[in-house]
Amino acid sequence: MEELIHSGIARYEYRHFIIFGSASQFAAMATECAGDQGAWWEFHDAYLIDARARSFTRAGALELARDEGLDVAQFTQCIDNEEHRDRILQMQQQAIADGARGTPTFLINGRMAARSLDGIIEQVHDAAEAVENQEGG
Repeated sequence: MEELIHSGIARYEYRHFIIFGSASQFAAMATECAGDQGAWWEFHDAYLIDARARSFTRAGALELARDEGLDVAQFTQCIDNEEHRDRILQMQQQAIADGARGTPTFLINGRMAARSLDGIIEQVHDAAEAVENQEGG
């Protein structure tokens, strides 16, 4: 996948998908608030992957924000005001409309992709070849 992305054939697009109700929604909002301070991926990886923060609580998010060197007051205001809530819910609605039922989900030219990595790579190459044929012919 990395090769396809670096070559410009594919792009990686992350969208929040609320799987575990309010805990997932809170985790998405906290991640977006960290992103406001330029720490989206760092916070995402630590909060969603690191086992010590899997509870997705406000206290856990604030502790991680401190650990990541974020402005905790700004971060707290962002999560308390749910500043990214509407956009996250829009991502959820769009994902469902696109056919997503879980994570990860891959779309190729707006259509549900194969489930295996080999199948996805084959579909991406087929789509790129179709584009090349249209441009060349």
